[in-house]
Amino acid sequence: MSLKAATIIATIRRAGPYLAIELILPGGSILALILWLVRNRAAVRQHLARIASAARNAGQLVAVRPPTASTL
Repeated sequence: MSLKAATIIATIRRAGPYLAIELILPGGSILALILWLVRNRAAVRQHLARIASAARNAGQLVAVRPPTASTL
């Protein structure tokens, strides 16, 4: 089995329970999303921290720029 096929199979196995919840239960999409967020809390926090850091950096760059004629 190739590495690509093994990766696809592993992804399907990880997503399987969430897909089953989504298809079987009413409102399953929301429930599956909440369950995924709870189980992957650390990864979600890291991602949100990266987004917040990028937003802070972008805000600092905008504040340093001098005003242009179009913004006066």
